[in-house]
Amino acid sequence: MSTENSIYIGLEPTLLRTESMDRLSVFATGLTVFASLLALWSYLVFRNIPLTALGIGLIILGISLLLTPIHPIPPHAVRALLEGATLNIEALLEELNISNKGYYVKASDGRVYVFIPVGRDGGPPHEVFEVKGLLAKCGESRYLVVVPPSSEILKVGEVLNARFEEALNYVLVDLTELAESVEVSVGEKVVVKIVKPRGHLTSLRFRNVLGSLEASITASILANSHGIVRIVDEVDKGGQKIITLDVF
Repeated sequence: MSTENSIYIGLEPTLLRTESMDRLSVFATGLTVFASLLALWSYLVFRNIPLTALGIGLIILGISLLLTPIHPIPPHAVRALLEGATLNIEALLEELNISNKGYYVKASDGRVYVFIPVGRDGGPPHEVFEVKGLLAKCGESRYLVVVPPSSEILKVGEVLNARFEEALNYVLVDLTELAESVEVSVGEKVVVKIVKPRGHLTSLRFRNVLGSLEASITASILANSHGIVRIVDEVDKGGQKIITLDVF
């Protein structure tokens, strides 16, 4: 095989990807322009609200297609985004001087939140909550309610439809590369062994309240399938992290 043919074969997948990307961009641009004209004419000329709504919906679809990345975000970028998301929570915890360990709770809207006791720790919430703000009350207990950094990851199909250990492996090993491998054992408590953890949190209060990044992700995934979870302990030893969790 000639060098010229080898180069052509090597470039062929790249050219196909570029062509697909160009076609998608052209389609998305055309859809957005058409939808904009449809919405304007429907509203200004025809005074037709359903057609105007259709036009706006198509505009959103076109823009979404334009913004959709062709290549997946690399794991180190996902890690950086998750670590960055801890900073706002850290600032809030510092401002309110809250240091109680939080409870990871799956609320009535299907999203996982962290309920952090304010003042005395009266235990986990005992009712299904509809979260409406930063503060929630259950009996005599009050909680600060925050969204954990990994909340949106729980909606990914590979996590949503998987068993706990499979979902944990996908997120920590494949998606974020926060660990080399994960082992789970279930008894009175759930114990997760993470081999070669790679998370780097500078947010010390976040770690004390919500756990390390690996522990927070673990608790979020477990709460998504079991309801209420709390991180009991974390031990770093010999290139491994041992996370112990309570399930209520």
